[in-house]
Amino acid sequence: MNIYGIGTDIVEIERLASKLTKEAFVSLVFTEEEMSYCRSRKHSEESFAARFAAKEAFMKAMGTGWSEKCDFKEIEVKNGPSGQPVVILHGHTKSHFENSCLKEIFVSLSHTTATAVAFVIITK
Repeated sequence: MNIYGIGTDIVEIERLASKLTKEAFVSLVFTEEEMSYCRSRKHSEESFAARFAAKEAFMKAMGTGWSEKCDFKEIEVKNGPSGQPVVILHGHTKSHFENSCLKEIFVSLSHTTATAVAFVIITK
């Protein structure tokens, strides 16, 4: 396995919570499934923050930032069969990933009541 990129991001939950009151922001960044999952959680802002951090960490690992090659809503963070987080790509972001001959995305999420952190490794 060859590592293509590594990314990490830390989000202050209180800071993101103020943005979550704006539906325009939420619908720009999160998929319907992510919104549904996060809103079903007791502390939804922690789940939103962890997923936001994962999207940012993915863009850093890709080396693109938020651009025409990577879009927040095209990076979806779900739970795998055993509950582990997984990244599912859509649209132009998926095409860019595949055209770059990249293989796997590994993601780890964690949070406290104050911060959320995500770490992403992409292999080629």
